[in-house]
Amino acid sequence: MLSLFFGFILLYPLSIASASWAYPFVVYSGHIYQVTEQAVQPEDIGHKIGKVTKYSDREGTYRGNFSNMYPKGTGYYAIDGRSRQEAIAVRTGEDTYILAIQQGTYSGGPEMRTIWWLYTGIGIVAVACFAWAAIVMQKRRAQEGSK
Repeated sequence: MLSLFFGFILLYPLSIASASWAYPFVVYSGHIYQVTEQAVQPEDIGHKIGKVTKYSDREGTYRGNFSNMYPKGTGYYAIDGRSRQEAIAVRTGEDTYILAIQQGTYSGGPEMRTIWWLYTGIGIVAVACFAWAAIVMQKRRAQEGSK
């Protein structure tokens, strides 16, 4: 019974992150940018402002400059004449960039909180099991000593 409980607890977070994303995006500086199919001309590209730090094709919420489309290391660039709050460019190849338009604030972190709660719960159950085992062993020793 206890092993079934632990199996459920360990596999539950995996079942949360199994759906597909609504659209391709990148996360930069706490904001989510929907990737479009619109090219940005190399002469309109400003300086590099960041890069993808985590990629996953599994739905979930991740921290950092995350993408569900581009691999780790893909560069983000400012676009001359446009605010980064409005749009950024994503480098897709040698002198090839694509427009990504900001959709709002990205709420990163719930996955990490889920994992933290998971391990906290497992720790509490483990401590309770050890305490119960210690009490049982202490009672058995007391019964053996009184004989």
